[in-house]
Amino acid sequence: MGIIASTSSLIIFSTGTLVGATSAFFLIRSRYLPKEEIWKNGTEERFEFEDPKDEYRLIMGVRNDLKMQKGKVAAQCGHAAVAAYAKALKQKPKTLKNWLRYGGTKIAVRVDSEEEMIKIDLHAKRLNVLSSIIRDAGQTQVAPGSRTVIAIGPAPKSVLDEITGHLKLY
Repeated sequence: MGIIASTSSLIIFSTGTLVGATSAFFLIRSRYLPKEEIWKNGTEERFEFEDPKDEYRLIMGVRNDLKMQKGKVAAQCGHAAVAAYAKALKQKPKTLKNWLRYGGTKIAVRVDSEEEMIKIDLHAKRLNVLSSIIRDAGQTQVAPGSRTVIAIGPAPKSVLDEITGHLKLY
């Protein structure tokens, strides 16, 4: 009888623990969910968006003169996208929401020099568009502190075209 009682007690205890842990997980999770979801379910699978004439984008200008390898460019663009997201989240949350609503489009373009990158940055600031310049740590392919990529936006396509429309795709 002792073995049967302990087995059933173990099953009851295990079931109670599982139910309690699951409930606690969902209770805690619900407290940390944003009040308004920026990225709604299904958005990541959409390819057609509302009003494309006012589409929001993020432009990443990659310095072509540094001759970075593909993997290095990808890493630097990743840094730029994260920096742009963080800056937009803090300074322009409505713009961020619009950008994500349109799929979070990111476009890489070529920037010929550091001087051109700085001019683009100043132009963006004059138009009140967010920009972030990424500096490399210099542990692999480029010198420490090198400006590698500039992220411009997110912003409406029409404004970004004024700043970067002359640049070629990367």
